[in-house]
Amino acid sequence: MRMELPMRTLGKGGLRVSALSLGTVSLGLDYGLPALAGFGRPNRDEAARVLCAAADAGINLFDTAPAYGEAERLLGSALGKRSECYFATKVAIATDNQGIGGAANVEKQVNHSVEQSLRDLRRDRLDLVQLHNATVALLARGDAVEALLVAQRQGKIGWLGASVYSEEEALAVIRCGCFDSLQVAFNLLDQKMAQRVIAAAVAAGVALILRSALLKGALTEKAQWLPPELSDLKRAVEELRQTVGGSWRQLTRLAFRFCLSVPQSASVLIGARTVDELDEALAAVYEGPLSPEEFLALSRRGADERWLNPSHWNVP
Repeated sequence: MRMELPMRTLGKGGLRVSALSLGTVSLGLDYGLPALAGFGRPNRDEAARVLCAAADAGINLFDTAPAYGEAERLLGSALGKRSECYFATKVAIATDNQGIGGAANVEKQVNHSVEQSLRDLRRDRLDLVQLHNATVALLARGDAVEALLVAQRQGKIGWLGASVYSEEEALAVIRCGCFDSLQVAFNLLDQKMAQRVIAAAVAAGVALILRSALLKGALTEKAQWLPPELSDLKRAVEELRQTVGGSWRQLTRLAFRFCLSVPQSASVLIGARTVDELDEALAAVYEGPLSPEEFLALSRRGADERWLNPSHWNVP
């Protein structure tokens, strides 16, 4: 018999979500660190098993995006009829050589993305729609945000959120005043959002969703296959592994528990590809949060942005 997952409140809207949530990028795309084994998306049947097992375990928040290959369609097929499951998808604004284009083009992109997600997720309403990789410039324009607000007023969207990479982008989202949630990277090696963003989000009533708890697999045994250009990252991971007696499994659990111990977060995203990986993440939740002393000892670690942001890595 499984233990119940802790529940937390997602922002001012009062939505109750599981402290652990499931990201679907690794179900829809070949994503993460290439390794000798354990790389590549699962087949459709295995993906469905992972999604259903997560829901059965009490996970009720599922993060996805049109950019994640088949992820939305897989999620809709497996869990579209389960009303207790909340879907958090995204809208990305594409650019070309001439830039984003005018407000009409942005509105068209937003509407198309929302309608496609409704179909693929098999829902009449999208629980949470996040502006994908929101930049300061895009937020300043205002047209993408306004198009999302219109869709929200039309009843197509429940809550609004944004996902970002940088501290400046995160603070811009918070200042905007219309977002219910903010998705940021946060893990044992990447804690830049702890400096100003967490406090600002709490003060504004914006829910924090933490992603990249395992740093795209670098905080797992896959770190052994990091490429030479990420040797500094590999050394940092090795130092952390020694704090748990050299165990890769315990390092991964520590990484999950560290993020789950951030009291201001609404949920921590995991990227399980298999039921076994899902069970490992659940086991970390069942172990409970770190003690205040343990959390403090692992906090305030600095690292080089060049190897913290996976978008800079020369890997898939």
